[in-house]
Amino acid sequence: MSSYLGGQVLVEWADTTAAEPLVRALTAELTGHDPGPLHHACPFCGSIEHGRPYVDAPVRVSVAHAPGLTAVAVSDAGPIGIDLEADADVGWVLREAVGKALGVGIVADDETEPLWHTETAVPGHVTVVALVTEEAARGAASRAATRRTVR
Repeated sequence: MSSYLGGQVLVEWADTTAAEPLVRALTAELTGHDPGPLHHACPFCGSIEHGRPYVDAPVRVSVAHAPGLTAVAVSDAGPIGIDLEADADVGWVLREAVGKALGVGIVADDETEPLWHTETAVPGHVTVVALVTEEAARGAASRAATRRTVR
């Protein structure tokens, strides 16, 4: 496990495709209790089968997958995003992590700068964790909602 920002951001990865055990362990480390199951909510279609991950705890969660590998970031410092890619440019992976932190993915016209970011060591992969402000996340969600209704 890696810890950043005075323990407010925890990151872990494992050779698994299941994110829930990692999310629950990191959340329990951060909050002192098991948050229960991992949930999802798609901001675009409302599905609970996919979309942004969350738990019933006062933390933000982000999950990234690569073949046979899962990386997780949990934060009580604000909206967090994590991305990992094999053989990718750090700038691209950072942009993906910021998009996840914003909760809307990568949007062509959104160049939000992260409040904080770092690369983290996952063998054979470029991995970046990014934190954005609550205001940036709300603004991105509002712009995404406007784009959906204007179409």
